Amino acid sequence: MRLTQWMYTLVLLLPAILRLAEKLLSHTGGFASRYGPLMAMGLLAIGYIAATRNSPVINRVFWRGSFWLLSALLSLVGVYGLSLLAFAGNVTAGAALLVAAVIAVPALSSLYRYSSVSSSIWENKP
Repeated sequence: MRLTQWMYTLVLLLPAILRLAEKLLSHTGGFASRYGPLMAMGLLAIGYIAATRNSPVINRVFWRGSFWLLSALLSLVGVYGLSLLAFAGNVTAGAALLVAAVIAVPALSSLYRYSSVSSSIWENKP
């Protein structure tokens, strides 16, 4: 992997790590609130790295399901961020959520291509 791809992976994980740190330091939120964003972005980062390296990890169906789940979740995050910006006036939180959703779009695109049926990656699986 190139340096820019590693940097993108770090940028992908950074909002989730910051959210986890915020929740841990303030002693608020439950398990899903603390670790959910990190698990979602971590799964996306693993899929992105596997797609970049053209190596089969788990199976195609798992990654296709992960793509649809993460796409739905990140769409909801983006809509919620927009609603915070437009209606609640909470610019910082809304912008952070919107940026996190937009940052994930290239990785989601890569994950979609990775889990494609026509991909030759899955034919050569050992």
